[in-house]
Order: sequence, then structure tokens, then C-alpha cells
Amino acid sequence: MNVARVEFGKGVRLKLANRLGIRVIALFEGGKAMLMLVALLVFILDFHLNAYDLAETLVGRLHLDPQGHYVSLLLKVAENFSGGELAAVCVCALMYSVIKFSESIGLWNQRPWGRTLGIASIGVLIPYEVYALFHQYTHFKLMVLLINTSIVLYLFMFFNRHTILSSSEL
Repeated sequence: MNVARVEFGKGVRLKLANRLGIRVIALFEGGKAMLMLVALLVFILDFHLNAYDLAETLVGRLHLDPQGHYVSLLLKVAENFSGGELAAVCVCALMYSVIKFSESIGLWNQRPWGRTLGIASIGVLIPYEVYALFHQYTHFKLMVLLINTSIVLYLFMFFNRHTILSSSEL
């Protein structure tokens, strides 16, 4: 079993047998970053920042009814996107990917800043997820809320701002 040793300010050692759990979270967060980056590249390269073409293609490939209420609303919104708005969305998607990749690297290497970034970047979404769940309940929203809350609690349990990793013991 992989065990990491963590030193606290007064030299007390704590064995963390949960290195695997943190690495699973790191892979999960890195996967989300990779998925966002791939989606961004597909959007830029294949659709040349044309939101309407992307929405129209998705409607066709997913065999959705273009006359449906939500689908027609999506197509109308996509048609009215300006170039500046699309560029802003792309910059936000890129920033999201950078933050998630950084978090993933920090968690994989069990750095305190990785845990801080993980708690902050995931925890900031929990109030919105609670609101969305109460506004319109779905099992998917409940699952997302439970997963993200579990990740934040798990990271918080093994986080201390005075934690210093001993790299010789990793």
C-alpha cells in the first residue's frame, strides 16, 4: 500500500493511506480539464467559432427535433452569439482547463496548494448546484452535487494549511 508521510508544524507525522483516493480525484479533475480542452479545440477548429453551426450539428447528430421548445431556443441563442461573446466563452473554457489541470497536478503530487485549489474550485460550485437542484430536481443534478460535495469533504479531511510534504518519503 502506498503511504505518504506528512509533517505538521511541530514535527508530528501523520500517515496518509489515502494517497490512492487523492490520485483518483486528480485523474477525475484532469479528465474534466482534458474534455473541456478537446471540446474547445473541436469548436475552434471544426466550427471556426460558429455557434450556430455547432448547435445545428449537435441537433442533427443527437437526432433532436429542431422544432422542439428547448432545441429551437438553443438554435436561436446560438444564432445571436457575437464574435466577442464567443471569444469570451473560449477564454473562460481555456481558463477552466488550466485551473483543472493545475489542480490535477497538485493533487497527483499531493501538494497542499493542489488541495486548496481543489476545495476552492469545486466548492465554489456547490451553492449553485444546491440552487439548481431545488429549482428543478433531477437525479443527475443530485448525483453531481453528491460527487462534488464528497470530493470537497474528502480533500478537506486531509488538508491542513500548515502541511508540508516530505518528498523523500513519497
